[in-house]
Amino acid sequence: MTAECLPAPVRPSGALTDLVQKTPPACLPSGHRARVIPFVRAHPNWDGVVILGDESVHHWLHISAGEGISMMGFLTPKLRADLMGAERPDLEAVSDTMSRPERLAAQLQSASLLGDFAAVTGHLIGAELAAAKVYWLGQEVVSIGSASYVEALQAQGVSVTEFRVT
Repeated sequence: MTAECLPAPVRPSGALTDLVQKTPPACLPSGHRARVIPFVRAHPNWDGVVILGDESVHHWLHISAGEGISMMGFLTPKLRADLMGAERPDLEAVSDTMSRPERLAAQLQSASLLGDFAAVTGHLIGAELAAAKVYWLGQEVVSIGSASYVEALQAQGVSVTEFRVT
């Protein structure tokens, strides 16, 4: 299957393909792109960041006027599953790791020893939010099926809108 390199329209003129970025390397699979299209169709001149993911990868896609500009992908959902993290994050753990991301491995070890699986999830999401800060700081943010991220971002004072694909 072919792919389109960013920047590229989120709504393709032809067949639905993956969106890719060369630097840093990132790929938004066509199935995820299909989940963003209804939002772009409903908000054609919108500028901001869409967050979405599945059980393996979480994506941050910067959109301006219907075009994907840049993106980042994170293996946070896969790591959460591998480390038996909870569905909902411990918001204190999110904040703790955002302020000290270099302590992530130690924080995960402590949370695992205590059996605090909400903290495991919180630390992982906190590390992702710290790394993706350039995407959400000062931006309009829309979540498509990323409820635990909505909570974590709102705890940081970020206004996040949830968009449900019907």
